[in-house]
Amino acid sequence: MSTRALMIGAGVAGAGLLALYVSRQGLGNVAASVGAGAVQAVGGAASGAVGAIGQAVGLPTPAQTSTDAQVARWLIDNFGQLEASKWAGAPAYLRAQFMDAGSGRPPPADSAVGLEFLPRLAPQASYDETDRLAARYPAPREPSSIFDGGASFEAGAGYDFKPGGIWGF
Repeated sequence: MSTRALMIGAGVAGAGLLALYVSRQGLGNVAASVGAGAVQAVGGAASGAVGAIGQAVGLPTPAQTSTDAQVARWLIDNFGQLEASKWAGAPAYLRAQFMDAGSGRPPPADSAVGLEFLPRLAPQASYDETDRLAARYPAPREPSSIFDGGASFEAGAGYDFKPGGIWGF
């Protein structure tokens, strides 16, 4: 059997399967499915191109951004408008603009936004360390000078020259 005969046989079989599919689904449904597939393919290619270009210049992909307005508000409060506009989707970012400052919440730790921003926050103590630090490092006593017995630090004295200091003038 020749290659040409095989190609003709495969074409006839494919046309038969297509005719069977159209007869069962209806021509309108088949056309809608083909159209939706074409739109998804073009949209996926465009989204992939936008994501690749964005990653090349340091922007997150659309899948890495947050769609939560409270996370967008948290980004605005902690890292500013620029970072929030990059890492939050447009609807979430716009809703966050009308939220009160401080009303946001941090992103989940395992999300792309959380992995990017949570390590950047300054560590915060879970309790107040003021008493412990004051006991360990007490405040200095009244300031004094080794040159004039502290007279230069008295109220109103300043650093004016005073005769009779350590040099005996």
